[in-house]
Amino acid sequence: MPKYDVVIIGGGVVGTSVFHRISRYGVSVALVEQAPDVCEGASKANSGIIHTGFDAKPDTLEAKLLQESRDLWPDLIESLRIPYLPCGAVMVATEEEHWETISTKIIPTARENGIEPVLLTAGEVKERVPCVNPDIRGGLLIEGESLVDPFWATRAFAELAAANGGDVYLSAEVVGIDEHPDHLTVRCAGGLILEAAWVVNAAGLWADEVARMVGDDSFTLTPRKGQFVLTEDELGLTSILLPVPTETSKGILVTPVVFGGTLLGPTAEDQTDKMDRSTTAEGLRRVIAETAKLVPATARVSSIRQFAGVRAVCSTGDYVIRPSSVCPRLVHAAGIRSTGVSASPGIAAEVERVLKDLGALDRPKTAVQTRLPDRFTSEADNGEIVCLCRSITRHEIELVLDKEPVPSTLDGIKRRTGAMLGECQGNLCAPAIMEMISKARNIPVEHVCKHAAGSNLIAGTIAAKTPPTGLRVQEGGGPKHV
Repeated sequence: MPKYDVVIIGGGVVGTSVFHRISRYGVSVALVEQAPDVCEGASKANSGIIHTGFDAKPDTLEAKLLQESRDLWPDLIESLRIPYLPCGAVMVATEEEHWETISTKIIPTARENGIEPVLLTAGEVKERVPCVNPDIRGGLLIEGESLVDPFWATRAFAELAAANGGDVYLSAEVVGIDEHPDHLTVRCAGGLILEAAWVVNAAGLWADEVARMVGDDSFTLTPRKGQFVLTEDELGLTSILLPVPTETSKGILVTPVVFGGTLLGPTAEDQTDKMDRSTTAEGLRRVIAETAKLVPATARVSSIRQFAGVRAVCSTGDYVIRPSSVCPRLVHAAGIRSTGVSASPGIAAEVERVLKDLGALDRPKTAVQTRLPDRFTSEADNGEIVCLCRSITRHEIELVLDKEPVPSTLDGIKRRTGAMLGECQGNLCAPAIMEMISKARNIPVEHVCKHAAGSNLIAGTIAAKTPPTGLRVQEGGGPKHV
């Protein structure tokens, strides 16, 4: 049974940021994730915005940690080499009554959270964002809003923690937690059992279920689906465009994407199924209709991808970051709704403080790796292109197949390199990338999945047969993929 000082449950941006933070101490630490890769939950399907917290409810833990994260992000962006775009955001008043919401709610809340937004006339908004609806009434500029690649951030947190000695267990769904006088045992599907002095519950949508494994029912999480549309049509968008928010959602927005294209969404659909990430024709129509109020050209864009993410809505109305009242060796980092990426550095710092108060982190590590190397600089790259849309070379993919945590899925390669993110969405390059994963992981190519277990793109292989007389086949023979 592997033994650790700290085990973190959950490989999303919150879990990996905690993993990164704890790896700086002289303790043994491991991260367990139920999916085949990190960043497979809400962290992979969001707008990628680093929110300033201007609209967070004042005096909440969420508001506090968003404010703390504003000071932490600059160093992380540099040390983890996270793609970053400081573009600012404009909240657009499309109707006259929106001014009352902006003046009586948004601006006072922003000021209470330490943010000073700037009122813009309709002309000033159009000058800043020429593609905006010409019939708008004006807007509110929030200069500190910015964009990151959430895939890269999540992966980089985990990669640097692994470089500092942390262990990563993937495809390790937690099915039970057993209490002992001086430790907990974490039981995973497949028979893996880890012993830990302390466990951090960063299980995202499943954090309430992990809490119930020790008899803690102090909070519940409701899944809320958000559908997105990604387009590569040129809109001339230079800032994030925000609608005036509602009680249930920040609204359906239009934003540049740090790795290219424009993102429209998300919807806000409460549901009961935590795994339902389906997209619908109605969701597409709603996203297009709402974003066209901000940018009329979105009514005519061509979509290269429609996808959905499911975020957690907490019964407490705020983050839950504290020891369990039932089992003090289990520390919750839960209830993170739509600000997980934005607040992840502050959340990790808060978990660090909780663990220190519990006496779990009293040995600072003497030597810590604090920066990721430039992973794509190598004289060994011969320039052979695999992904034509994004000009990703074979060597770039080989490099990430040699880094912990090692990706075993197509989506894992996509998030680490940008391959398959272009216009063809992998139709041209996926077969070659599957062969590379197969070789690196020493598994049959038909076992390579897109993301979760069972998402195989190849059903099997058949041996090459002698063709009928008169037909020509490509030279080379060998197995044929079907």
